[in-house]
Amino acid sequence: MDNQPILEVQGLKKEFIVKTKNRGEKEIVHAVNDISFIMKRGSTLAVVGESGSGKTTLAKMIMRFESITAGKILFNGTDISQIKGKEAIKAFHKQIQMVHQDPTSSLNPSKTIRQIIEEPLLVHKYGDAKQRLAKVRELIQVVELPLNFLDRYPHMLSGGQKQRVGIARAIALDSELIILDEPTSALDVSVQAKIIRLLEELQEKYQLSYLFITHDLALVKNFSDDVIVMQIGNLVEQGNVEEIFYHAQETYTKKLLKSIPVVEPAEQEYLDSIGI
Repeated sequence: MDNQPILEVQGLKKEFIVKTKNRGEKEIVHAVNDISFIMKRGSTLAVVGESGSGKTTLAKMIMRFESITAGKILFNGTDISQIKGKEAIKAFHKQIQMVHQDPTSSLNPSKTIRQIIEEPLLVHKYGDAKQRLAKVRELIQVVELPLNFLDRYPHMLSGGQKQRVGIARAIALDSELIILDEPTSALDVSVQAKIIRLLEELQEKYQLSYLFITHDLALVKNFSDDVIVMQIGNLVEQGNVEEIFYHAQETYTKKLLKSIPVVEPAEQEYLDSIGI
């Protein structure tokens, strides 16, 4: 694995101005407060924390869906925090894509699965109609769905199948970095395990880098290489998986680790059988 950084975040800040209940006065909320980290190429970096920790805001800033108050985001050495304009951001999105938390709301219900997977190819002017169809057919099989699903609509698929479609769409442009925003939180545990296994296989096949946004430390332990822990906008601890899980220094990190649910024996037997 090439350990040259694919992503480097330096002093990143996001501030929101909100009205208080006290006579309409305003205060500044530090959603992301002076965050810095380096992500190795080809690795999985987990960003963990409870609701309100700022992890999703961080992901949106990296995607340039959210404006940046201060700091830098270096992607392959280029400061993407300075990218401006619709076309420039569109070109950037060819290199970074996202798999969303809720597979149902992230898929257009009025479009077929073929149209959904083809959408980024059309936006970025990939080939002609014949080449796009060939690419879509390849992608649906890569995520282990049958070809006849291409003519179906999202409501005809299960949650896990919808998430596979979302993954196919995210890798359609051969992007280097995929942001996984709680990609399994809406799925039951058996489906979660299968989606994680698929993501691992795709990472190895395409040399992908994953920024894994999650509150589920049980998944992080086996799926990630490195971890950063966030609490109310602050980065409180970072390290590799072994350092975080076995040598955590911060009280908040230890609290999160203690909250990991105990897996039932039958459930663990199933997870072991599929290598999770």
